[in-house]
Amino acid sequence: MEVRRKRGIRSRKAPVFCTLDGKSIKDAYVRALLPRLAKRAGITKRVHPHGLRHTGAAELRAEGVDIGIISKQLGHRSISTTARYLDHIAPQAVIAVMRGREWVI
Repeated sequence: MEVRRKRGIRSRKAPVFCTLDGKSIKDAYVRALLPRLAKRAGITKRVHPHGLRHTGAAELRAEGVDIGIISKQLGHRSISTTARYLDHIAPQAVIAVMRGREWVI
């Protein structure tokens, strides 16, 4: 595991998914592994690695994390990209506002 310093902050560069001894595993293995694990867990919805990215971003938003922070975490160059991304994957705020609105006909 490589230890790097970035602006005086000590950080470790480590894989999200790894072998028991901490080494990286191949992307293709993770793409094949997640659906198998989902099936064993009784999850019928599609499970894929990018879905973890979606879930993480949506949970950060639900926790009130600033969109600028989420944008940096996702690696987006523009906050507007992150806003469109979040509105697409987690439109709960839009739905809640529209449901709570009094419609005058």
